Amino acid sequence: MMVYLMNEPTAQSLPQLSQSTITNPAPWEQFRRPFVRDLAFAIVCPNMLTHWIDTAPNQNTPPVFVHSEAFWQAQFDAYQTRLVELDSTTAYQDLTRFLLKRPSPNRLGFHFEGLIHFWLQDGFENDCHPFEVIANNVQLYRDKQTTGELDLIIKNHERQSIEHWELAIKFFMGSAPFLPENWVGINSNDNLQRKMSHMQCKQFRSVWVDTPNHGQVKIDQRFAVIKGRFFLPILTMDFDSPKWMTPNFPLHRWFDSLDTAQLAKLQNASLRRAHYVEWFTQRPFYEQKSAIDVLNHPATGLYFLDDTPLVVCPATFSTKP
Repeated sequence: MMVYLMNEPTAQSLPQLSQSTITNPAPWEQFRRPFVRDLAFAIVCPNMLTHWIDTAPNQNTPPVFVHSEAFWQAQFDAYQTRLVELDSTTAYQDLTRFLLKRPSPNRLGFHFEGLIHFWLQDGFENDCHPFEVIANNVQLYRDKQTTGELDLIIKNHERQSIEHWELAIKFFMGSAPFLPENWVGINSNDNLQRKMSHMQCKQFRSVWVDTPNHGQVKIDQRFAVIKGRFFLPILTMDFDSPKWMTPNFPLHRWFDSLDTAQLAKLQNASLRRAHYVEWFTQRPFYEQKSAIDVLNHPATGLYFLDDTPLVVCPATFSTKP
């Protein structure tokens, strides 16, 4: 399957991939307030998986599901009026207070959890969807020792079922042959294969859960909500999307910080080191640093080439699991 892009405009100096067929390839950019853009991204960005990949076929774990791209688009459409309100009125304070009072709001994973939790809670209160959060961050114990936690326990009022949603935001660099283990983070110990295995063998094993306000509940369905961005090697021209990968998942580029040929091509480019939260959405108001300074000292991390996300990794970066 040939991949389509759902990303910001591609810089002229990067190889071109097929353009997205959707009308607005970055619908979160229509909002002006940063947390509202992040919230829109968290909702409308599709799950990176088209279906769950069984990473532990011999473990006899319960089945795991993923929401379709159409599901997330429908949720965004149903919540768009509220997003406009958050973006244009003092209701924005509800969102900022919710996010900033959470533990470790500066960590990307916690920020993503906060955004999804806010959408679920606020959307249910405003009749935008049927998902009621009945517990979050539920601790798991074994012999009185904490062994982990479950992100969200949800009552689906449409189906009258109890669902467990496990959340993850991932920004992975890929390399051929683009198997799940070949998509890794800046920390090369983190890859898609390991994340799915951990979810399946740890969090998704739970059947009965003790909740503070609803007592013990039985989980009927388990959903992996894995979103973020993927980055292809910069010279990739044609990319055949794996069947497990959602075609409209946000797709960008990465390159080696010691690739002098590619650095030379960027000498006259408008290049800016990104602030940590810009892994979600761009903040144009952050200080613009000299492209020459950045290229002379290309640290590992996220950059913007014009408005296009670009990851720089060191020569020691490896996509091996």
